[in-house]
Amino acid sequence: MTNKYMTPIKWLGGAAVIVLIIGQLFVPLSSPLLSEEARNGVLVRSIPFVTAFIAILLLFILLIALVALRFNGKIPGRSYRGVEYTVVAGIILGVVCLFQSWSIVPYRYGFLLLLGSTLGFILWSHVVPASAKTDDDLPPLTSKQHVIAGIAALIVVAVLTWSAASANAPVEPYGVRQRVWDTYDDARKAEIATAAISQFNNVELPFLLVFNLFPASIVYFVVREVFAERRKEKPALKTSHATSSEAIDILLKS
Repeated sequence: MTNKYMTPIKWLGGAAVIVLIIGQLFVPLSSPLLSEEARNGVLVRSIPFVTAFIAILLLFILLIALVALRFNGKIPGRSYRGVEYTVVAGIILGVVCLFQSWSIVPYRYGFLLLLGSTLGFILWSHVVPASAKTDDDLPPLTSKQHVIAGIAALIVVAVLTWSAASANAPVEPYGVRQRVWDTYDDARKAEIATAAISQFNNVELPFLLVFNLFPASIVYFVVREVFAERRKEKPALKTSHATSSEAIDILLKS
């Protein structure tokens, strides 16, 4: 079990660390060897960024490998499809947010939604769901499991929305340059503040709520399966074993 996880950690994780170290040490080590013109060249200046990007890519590949090793054949189809549909919906909504022309608010968050959903789809597409026979053997989900998972999802929505609202709440000077803001009188400042707060409460806050429904949905599917009943041993096996034992006892007594 340990070797199964240690092999990708050793090779992919080790390669990511080595590439990152090379990128960080390249500039100080190469400075004495290169001229000032060469150091200011695009190729040389881009090496730290490129190596950091490669290291992040290797770590993401490592995450895919570990998740696949851990969950292949273990995720019931009912939850696998739910997570898959959620990330696909995130991709579609992210694209719509980036190409709509009604408001700047969806555009601000659309790229994050598209990026997260795309990475999630790449990760999830490498996980093999459980077989159809395994799904048939699972007991149906109960109302209690749905309620527990729903409560967990609501908590996630509330926490993420509150955090996002606190971080993005409008503050003085409300998008106006500070030098210009200082020239306004109190009435003008109050008008701008009222408009900014109203825009945030009526447009941005509802969008943040919708935005956070996607991670909350994934939490719902995960928690639902955590509290789901597991497959029980078939009684036929026990009956067969008991019948064999009884037959042996009869033979011994005879």
